[in-house]
Amino acid sequence: MTIMPSDLPLNATGITEDVQDAVADAFPLFESVQKLARLGVSVEFSVAPSTIIATITVTSTATSVLPALLAEIDDARPIRLAAGGLAVLGSMCQGTVTLRVLIPQGWVTAEELAVLIGTADADPSDLL
Repeated sequence: MTIMPSDLPLNATGITEDVQDAVADAFPLFESVQKLARLGVSVEFSVAPSTIIATITVTSTATSVLPALLAEIDDARPIRLAAGGLAVLGSMCQGTVTLRVLIPQGWVTAEELAVLIGTADADPSDLL
């Protein structure tokens, strides 16, 4: 899918081709997404001009995959959401995709989450 700057005029033919490309690209992705869904992980993509945001939601039944997932995120840092929940914010794909990983409520404290993503020093072996 092409991410166009917002100040360019829109071309109906180009948009139609981009939609067809995006739909065609989604089919090979389906199998991977289904594997994640079976593990209890969901991914939601939001695309805007020059911006891709992936929100990854991990359920409490899938917390065992969380350390491996967090290890793949660049510049990971814990954040507290407006509702009080914890999340990890970072990036992937050379910083072009912003990732927000939502952590199951009550699964870890902010301090434990910092240990899991390597922004604090402690032994994380007793967290899982």
